[in-house]
Amino acid sequence: LELQLAAVQKKWGAEMAGGIIMDPKTGAIYAMGKTPGFDLNDFSKVENPREFSNPFVENVYEFGSVIKPLVMGAAVDAKVVTPETSYFDAGSVVVKDRTINNFDRKGRGAGTTMQMVLDQSLNTGMVFVQQKMGNELFRKYMQNYKLGERTGIDLPNETSGLVTNLTHNNDVELANAAFGQGIAITPVEAVRAFSSIANGGKMVTPHLASEIVLSSGLTKKIEVPAPIQVLNPEAATTISTMMIHVVDKAMGGGIHKMEHYTIAGKTGTAQIAKESGGGYYSNKYLHSFFGFFPASNPKFLVFLFLRDPKGVDYASQTLIDPFFAT
Repeated sequence: LELQLAAVQKKWGAEMAGGIIMDPKTGAIYAMGKTPGFDLNDFSKVENPREFSNPFVENVYEFGSVIKPLVMGAAVDAKVVTPETSYFDAGSVVVKDRTINNFDRKGRGAGTTMQMVLDQSLNTGMVFVQQKMGNELFRKYMQNYKLGERTGIDLPNETSGLVTNLTHNNDVELANAAFGQGIAITPVEAVRAFSSIANGGKMVTPHLASEIVLSSGLTKKIEVPAPIQVLNPEAATTISTMMIHVVDKAMGGGIHKMEHYTIAGKTGTAQIAKESGGGYYSNKYLHSFFGFFPASNPKFLVFLFLRDPKGVDYASQTLIDPFFAT
């Protein structure tokens, strides 16, 4: 994981690259890494003190389109859409006084299905989904994913996400949240929520240790909370199947499809909010990718993110290859 992160950060001149590999059925973390890092035995050489922070629990990010499967899963669970549900995609949609566009500002016209929304990552389609759910139901499901709540992972200094937009009855803010903009969460919050799709609708608690061996020779087992059912198993299977379609058909025209087992995945590209507030950078993006496999009985959930890569627009260009290499 660290070799792949170092390579992708160097290739795209990114400010930071991070990744988590987790068992989506238990929450056990196999690997967690970021770059740039530091040597604990020689930390005086670190010039930027920000490198000492743990971005997986101490920092929050707006991850963008990787949130779309969570929202789509909620809508399928609530039986307001199916993969075949369609709408007219004009390339943009007006919510109150705001115009929300697809990433390419192009419309796909009549008969645009929910599968196409995930395949092509259409913001207008996610606004359609959120409006089909209605504000209260949408808010309920997003809260069920515990976005904005600490996971309880066995790491110090864990913070919680910033999701106050979900509590406002503001149509524009809730529409933006449907495609992952305007809500900021920690990476461990993200993988906890993602596990619900890979684990039959059950959400697990991420953790690194399973037991502590004391100097006395006794072993102390670490108790991890039981998984929480947030989606019905049928809905989780449906979203998994939709994400398999993203990998097998839409991602790179199907070049990543495997012969012997299935992989589910979704990319995300989001503008980075200005630290001082007041909107977003026009030229800084956060790329992300999450996937799990074998999709029929997942053993690994992989989440990668890349802050401010240079000379490239989309996560589909930066993180798909590292995911498959990892």
